[in-house]
Amino acid sequence: MINKELLMKYGAELVCYEKDDFVFEEGMPAEFFYQIVSGQIKLNTFEKDDKEFIYSIRTRRQSFGEPTLFLGVDYLCNAIAMEKSFLYVLPSEAFFLMLKENHHISLKVHKSVSHRLYFKGIMLPDITTQDSERRVMTLLNYLKANWASEANETKLFTVDLTRQQIGDMTGLRVETVIRTIKKLKSDNKLRIIKGKIVL
Repeated sequence: MINKELLMKYGAELVCYEKDDFVFEEGMPAEFFYQIVSGQIKLNTFEKDDKEFIYSIRTRRQSFGEPTLFLGVDYLCNAIAMEKSFLYVLPSEAFFLMLKENHHISLKVHKSVSHRLYFKGIMLPDITTQDSERRVMTLLNYLKANWASEANETKLFTVDLTRQQIGDMTGLRVETVIRTIKKLKSDNKLRIIKGKIVL
């Protein structure tokens, strides 16, 4: 996470997005760097039949939008607030100037982008497999590895996603996700506490 003083030094503004607000839409030119102060943002697309595919969910202390800034291309997906969210929004020219003048921040941003590419590399083989348990557990284990220190200081990690969101991120129907999670629970690969998946 880039500290707020540095972001504000380069002209970032704190912007509030209400639930279901679009931060940006698929096809828009990439013009800003975004860092989440609070709330959750999902990166998604909608198919012709209105079926949603969620690429990722970004949460507090995470950023998004960098790859399209580096490539100078239009957004390939939407960014939508899942709840009331506050974001630091920094124009692209200021973002690149900040990276040029602060090499340690540049390394941090590149590491963050690399993490996301790594996740896509992990998920790609499993998205094409018919094994729903493998798809779901790959996603859950990745979330635990990357969100646990932020979300929970204990050894248990609570997955803050609905069954529908898990389906949208793995390409599975929600009914399949529900059946798969029940099977994983019976195999003692996860627990359900107050309706939440816990690893």
